[in-house]
Amino acid sequence: MATLAGTRTPTATLPALGVRYDWVVIGAAAWMAAGMYWDGSAHISGLPDSFWTIWHAAFYSGFAASALAVLAPVVMARPRVASWRAAIPAGYGYAVAGVFVFGIGGVFDMLWHTIFGIEFSTDALLSPTHLMLGTGAALIVSGPFVAATHRAGRHDLAGQLPAVISLGFILGTFTFFTMYAGPYSGVLGQGPKPGDTVLVRTMLGVYLFSALIVGVALVGLARGVLPFGALTVILGLNGVATILMRGHAPLEVQLAFSLVAIAAGAIGDVLVWRLRPSIDRTLALRVFAFALPFAYWALYLGVVVLRLGSGWTIHELTGIVVVSGIVGLLVSFVFTSGSRSPMTPRSL
Repeated sequence: MATLAGTRTPTATLPALGVRYDWVVIGAAAWMAAGMYWDGSAHISGLPDSFWTIWHAAFYSGFAASALAVLAPVVMARPRVASWRAAIPAGYGYAVAGVFVFGIGGVFDMLWHTIFGIEFSTDALLSPTHLMLGTGAALIVSGPFVAATHRAGRHDLAGQLPAVISLGFILGTFTFFTMYAGPYSGVLGQGPKPGDTVLVRTMLGVYLFSALIVGVALVGLARGVLPFGALTVILGLNGVATILMRGHAPLEVQLAFSLVAIAAGAIGDVLVWRLRPSIDRTLALRVFAFALPFAYWALYLGVVVLRLGSGWTIHELTGIVVVSGIVGLLVSFVFTSGSRSPMTPRSL
């Protein structure tokens, strides 16, 4: 007589899903990201806002697509394993958690808007419910990146592209919610010599953005998901998306700063290729962590000075570039603290 024995896998998890599935999640996450940036653009433009807007509809429908993409394999696999946890595809545990964090945040966001009204300007980035949505979105889009660390496969850009885009989406979430600072909060370095308030705000943005891009790059290196070309995609995607969302500058200025982001990423790729940074090659790692933000800000401020004009002093302009490198260098020390093993892919 046939029995149910053998129809479940009581302890082992199911095999990791392939790159094709990662692309499905990337497509749904791109829909959600487009809605988020559309919402951000509406806030920046000061359009009449409420919870029931077309950009909120785009954002939340993108979430629904992402939730379906992430949860469908779990539901389909559940009859064949002993627990819900075992049904989660390898690497997608954080993404599944992100669906629930985002869903709960969405309910609270509707209530928050009803009770306290619509947030404007920087308030929209500091709203607790919006930060909860951002946390859920970051966890969801991390799926393809984390999944790539659980499987063997091609290590070139074509083979790792879903993971690279996923890492770019993670950076994009951080820079979106800190757009009040950094290179695209305004055109930094332009105009007359700044007062102390403007200079301090600029420096805080430099610290934050430099730490973010170096941190993301080092995480990619540590997990073996930073092939040649990856930083061009990550920094280019982040810069272009943010610039288009803000949309307040003339087209030629937007194009110039988009090229800055792409060129800085290309320089980062060359640095990784030539230096081969790793924990075993500590000096190369330190040089890379210093040089990546240094190159980004040098290109950025070079465009400002040559194309837009700047009354900032040579001490301020060059100091910004050097400080950005120091921030990256410090991040590298935190990153390697207490570890002497090679930078190889590890499970998360």
